[in-house]
Amino acid sequence: MTGRLILAADVGATNTRVMVETAATHAVVHEAAYRNAQHSSLHEILAGFLAAPAVVAAGCQVVSASLAVAGPTDGLHCRMTNLSWEIDARDLVQRLSLPTVRLLNDVQAAAYGVGQLTSSEMVRLQAGSVVAGAPRLVIAPGSGLGVGFAFSQPSGYLAYPSEAGHADFAPGDELQVELLDHLRGRFGHVSWERVLSGPGLASIFEFLIVRKHATVSSDILQDVERRGGAAVTEAALAGSHVIARNALTIFLNAYGALAGNLALTMMPRGGIYLAGGITPQIIDAMRDGAFMQAYAAKGRFGDALSQFPVHVVLGRNPSLLGAAMIARHFAD
Repeated sequence: MTGRLILAADVGATNTRVMVETAATHAVVHEAAYRNAQHSSLHEILAGFLAAPAVVAAGCQVVSASLAVAGPTDGLHCRMTNLSWEIDARDLVQRLSLPTVRLLNDVQAAAYGVGQLTSSEMVRLQAGSVVAGAPRLVIAPGSGLGVGFAFSQPSGYLAYPSEAGHADFAPGDELQVELLDHLRGRFGHVSWERVLSGPGLASIFEFLIVRKHATVSSDILQDVERRGGAAVTEAALAGSHVIARNALTIFLNAYGALAGNLALTMMPRGGIYLAGGITPQIIDAMRDGAFMQAYAAKGRFGDALSQFPVHVVLGRNPSLLGAAMIARHFAD
């Protein structure tokens, strides 16, 4: 062997991104993305990745692996929330001949990873006033809704996962009250994830059609059925469909309200980082003001929210960066 490698992966509900880098210099040897629907298991993806010519040609041994997974985990096992996969670190160690595999929640990993991003990899929605060592908050809507946070320790930031995305959705106006009633009819319990996710955006679109008794072309209905929230987002941003635009406005208002709620809970003077698969796709809409207005609409404490820096993550995948950081730690 001519050297050592570390392996990191971000295993989401829709996509898995995998990277190997040198343990000594952190130079990326190979990186690839996979659509989970095209594979039967994470093992299949990782086995194919490790057999890629670029990895084999490196002639190095993987000495540590860390996987950021979209679901709760004890570090060894994860039953993914929005994908019918169970991931077991010990099984991967045996089947892939790896010395060690560690699992961590994907947004917990992102709370580590945002500290490695440069200012050019983010768009600032609010400058705030950064306090060194203060808590950081990550909110990441995608196929689901992830929330993670990090607190400073003498050795650096320590990140934690949460399941705040499954807390009760709180409507902010009469239209959202109607949305809540509509979703209760479908799901019973209505969490924030039922609204702030790709499936949630599709549900908002469906709600508006039902509420307005609207006639909608079969083309967009079939597109939303096939691609979910991505189809709604594209139609809204193109300006081609008023119901899609209205759905995105409801989404932004709810997103801003949740961010403000979590900001008051965490007091994240180290920054609020808006990530996930959806946020970068709607950056122009995020800048239009609806998100920040809903974020700040907290009555007597609205002014307090102006203290916190708010960023949209557009650059490197923070969950992958955080997973690599943990893998490096255990390779030393």
